[in-house]
Amino acid sequence: MPGDDSASCLGSTGLDIDPVVPGRPSRQFVPPETRLRRRIRILLDVASLLAVVTGLVICLRARSNARFGPLLGPVIPVGRLLLSADYRRRVEAAVFRTWGQVQQFSRGQGPIPWLAAVAFVSLPFFLLDLAHRGSLGTFDTRPVIPTAASLVREGNWDLSEFDQARPRSLLRDSDGQFHYCFQEVGGRIVSTFPPGMVPFALAVVAPAYHCGADLDYEKTLQYLEKVTAALVASLSLGLFFLTAARLGSPTAAGMVTLFLATGSGVLTTVGLGMWQHGGVLTSLSAVLLVEFSARSSADWRGLLVQGFALGQMPACRPTAGLLVALFCLWVLVRSPRRGLLLGMLALLALTPWIAFYELVYQSHLGPATINTNVSAKLWSFFRIWPTLGTLVSPGRGLFVYQPWAILAVVTGIAWPRLRTRTHLTAGPPGWVAFAGLASVLHVVLISAWWDWPGGYSWGSRLLTDILPLLGLLALPPVALMLESRVGRGLLVGLALAGLFVHLPCLLWDAHRWNFLPDRDFWSWANAPFLYHPPN
Repeated sequence: MPGDDSASCLGSTGLDIDPVVPGRPSRQFVPPETRLRRRIRILLDVASLLAVVTGLVICLRARSNARFGPLLGPVIPVGRLLLSADYRRRVEAAVFRTWGQVQQFSRGQGPIPWLAAVAFVSLPFFLLDLAHRGSLGTFDTRPVIPTAASLVREGNWDLSEFDQARPRSLLRDSDGQFHYCFQEVGGRIVSTFPPGMVPFALAVVAPAYHCGADLDYEKTLQYLEKVTAALVASLSLGLFFLTAARLGSPTAAGMVTLFLATGSGVLTTVGLGMWQHGGVLTSLSAVLLVEFSARSSADWRGLLVQGFALGQMPACRPTAGLLVALFCLWVLVRSPRRGLLLGMLALLALTPWIAFYELVYQSHLGPATINTNVSAKLWSFFRIWPTLGTLVSPGRGLFVYQPWAILAVVTGIAWPRLRTRTHLTAGPPGWVAFAGLASVLHVVLISAWWDWPGGYSWGSRLLTDILPLLGLLALPPVALMLESRVGRGLLVGLALAGLFVHLPCLLWDAHRWNFLPDRDFWSWANAPFLYHPPN
C-alpha cells in the first residue's frame, strides 16, 4: 500500500523520526551533530568531576605535589571557557542567575543562596590560599592536627604515639622537655590549649588518613594544618558574605568580604594556621547569619544552630565568652523568651566540653586552669599604652593591619545619617549597637591582658574574633562610597593598603620578625610588614 511504502522510505533515511502513533506524542527531530555535542558535553562534565575528586585525593595524601591537587578541578572548565562559546553562555547565564538569588536574598526574599557563597567567595579563596607556600603555624597551633590524628587512628586524645614518632621534636625540645603547648596530665600527653579547633581538623585529617597520608611525618601534619586553616577561613568568609548581603547591598557585601579576604587576619591568622580564632570567627559568622536572615523569632531550627555555635566559641577561646554573653543579652532585650532559650542551648552545647575537661584535665576549666591564664595577676584594665598598641601600633595595631576598619568607626559615629542615605534598613533591631559595643569591650579585654601583642603572631591576632562585627559595621559607608567615583577609588586604596601589610607574611615569611631580639612594636621603620628575613 502507499502508506507502507512511505513508511519504508522514511525508515531507510536513518533520520531520528518516530512514526505518528495515536495517543503517543512524536519525538522532535535531533540532528546527529547535536546528539554528538550533547554526549561530548556530558563526558566533559564527568571528566571535570573526576578531576575535582582526583585533585582532592592528591591534596589529602599530602605528598610533595599536594598543594597543586585542588588546581586540577578548574583546568577543564577553564579550557572549555576559552574554547567553547556555548559553554561561556551557559556559565554566564549561571552566574547571573546565582547573583540574582543573592540580590533577591538581600531584599529579604528567597532562601539563603549557599551556592553563591561557595562559588563567589569560599571556593576561590580556598584554591588561592592553598596555591601559595605561606603558613603561620607555631607552637600554639601545633597540637591540633596530632590530636585529630590520634582520634582517627586510636580513638583517644592521648598524644603519646607522637612521643616516639619521627621526628621526636614534635613534642619535645632538644633537652627532652615538652614544648609549652604539650603537657602530661593523668598519664596522658595532651594540649595545653583549648581543643575547640579539633573538630575542624577532623574534617580534613579523617579523609586524609583514608587517602594514605603519613600522619607520623611532621611535614604532613604541617600541610594538613594549612589545608584545614584554608577550609575554616573560606567557610567563615562565605558565611560573612551571606550575612552582609542580607543588609540590602550585595555589591557592598562583596567589597567588605574582599577587605576581609585580602586585608585582614582572615588571610593570615585564620587562613595560614590552626589558631583558635578561626573557630570563633566561623561560629560567630554562623550565629550572625541566622540572626540576620531569620524571618521569625520562633524559628526553632535557627535557634538550635545558634545555641550550638555559641557553645563552641568558648571551647576555642575562653575570652569569646564575652561575645557569647553580649549576643545572648542582645537577644534577651528584644525577646526575653528567646534570649533565655538561647542561653540555655549555648550552655547545653558547652556541657560536653566541660565534661571532657573534667575527664582529661581534671578541671571544669580545662587548659585555662592548667596554664594559669585565669590568674588575676595577668590582667590589668584601662591601661593607655596597651590600648593604643592594640589599635594603632605598627606591630600589632588593628587599624594598621585592617585599615578599612576605620569605616566601622564612621558607622558608630554617623549611623542615623548613613541609614537614611544608604537605605540599609535591613537587619535585626539594634545590630549596630551590639556590634559596636561588643567590638569596644573586646578591645578593652585584650588590652588588659599582660601579653596584649599576642606572642609569635602576625598583626592584630588577638582582635581577630571581632572581624565579622567590624565588617558589618563597615558596610554602610562602603555602600555609600560605591555610589561615587571618588568613593570607589578610596575603597580600592583601602583594599590595596590592607593587602600590602599582609602579603609579606605570605610571600617571604615576614612573620619571622617575631624572632628578632630587639623587635619594637612601635617602630614604623622596622615594622613587621617591612621586614625581609635573610635566606
